[in-house]
Amino acid sequence: MTALRLLAQRRLTETQLWARLVRRGYPEEDVRAAVDACKRDGFVDDELFARLFVEARKKATGDARLVAELVRRGIDRDAAVRTVTAAEWTESERLSRAAEKLFVTRATLSYPSAARALERLGFPAPAIYRELRSRAQYNFITRAPEDSVRKPA
Repeated sequence: MTALRLLAQRRLTETQLWARLVRRGYPEEDVRAAVDACKRDGFVDDELFARLFVEARKKATGDARLVAELVRRGIDRDAAVRTVTAAEWTESERLSRAAEKLFVTRATLSYPSAARALERLGFPAPAIYRELRSRAQYNFITRAPEDSVRKPA
């Protein structure tokens, strides 16, 4: 009954449910029986938890960080990698969105500062520098140098 009450409050992984029941002082055999019953009845589904977690992330985050967050919540590493890989948004799309947001909110942000900010979000350095290089090339091409603009005489 306690397991169902915990699951009614929020979605939990198998590991999280197990830990909360043990923390409340239930014997291990009772915890095992409760977790098995919840899994059997579909109240605990780690794959569904991982999929919903990745889809619900509003903050653009790199694959490595998403996998680490899922593992920290008790999801098997291989299952976490599969879920993140199958996500609706690819890592490069999330990186592009994060970079766009950075430069919109802080227009004078230097590229090294942007790279550090994106690394803190869990994006890999090679992908960050590819994204920043393509942004720099795009900005160079789309901006007309002020010296080349002729003023009417």
